[in-house]
Amino acid sequence: MDRRTLLKGLAALAPVMGARSLLAEDTKGSLPAKTCRLITQDIAGPYVVDETPMRSDVVEGQAGTPLTLNFQVMDTFTCKPLPGALVSIWHANAEGLYSGVENIILDASLKPVGGKIDTRGQTFLRGMQETDANGRVSFKTIFPGWYYPRPTHTHVVVSPPDFGEVATTQLYYPAELCDQAYQGRHYAQRGPNPDRTDSSKDSPGDSSDAEDLWLDLRSEGGGYVANHNLGVTFYGGMFGELPDFYRQS
Repeated sequence: MDRRTLLKGLAALAPVMGARSLLAEDTKGSLPAKTCRLITQDIAGPYVVDETPMRSDVVEGQAGTPLTLNFQVMDTFTCKPLPGALVSIWHANAEGLYSGVENIILDASLKPVGGKIDTRGQTFLRGMQETDANGRVSFKTIFPGWYYPRPTHTHVVVSPPDFGEVATTQLYYPAELCDQAYQGRHYAQRGPNPDRTDSSKDSPGDSSDAEDLWLDLRSEGGGYVANHNLGVTFYGGMFGELPDFYRQS
């Protein structure tokens, strides 16, 4: 049995009445998505940086359609919000570039085009926040741009409140909504994302149960808003480490 299968089984042991009461209480206290589900792990990608600014507004002057990302971090073992966790996000700008790195530009055949675009020393569209008492954080950003050969996405990392291994994933945007967003004035010159990944299919991460990686967005105030739960379980302070009473002698 692999680690993810084991974790999913343990998460299923969360008290049923606890889950019901959480879902039945004031809807402002929880977000409407698979409250006690463990998030599907995905790779961090090549554009990780060592330091991320602690902030909720990550726009930093970048042009684009406004996007608000509301997350609630849930402990899938207890089915309760997890305060004190650190949530980090990063994604590409309207031109498909990341901050803080040397961007490699590929064409449709996945061959490098020209030299690298150096954005080292810049921090746009990167941010980190600590979850509040209800496990919530909110980021003000822009709708991500695209680049070959990826579907439109945002990187997310959740770190435990004390210490231990982080939970890493990527959240994806449905192609139909991307087509709409990329008609906006800050994106129209590049046109739609050629990657036509269907949100009804498996994640680009090739997981068989990855519907939790797809954001559910709505239009609001000239931009978009997404509410999304991030289910994690940091057993014994380590993501995936079992507490002593589960250990085999």
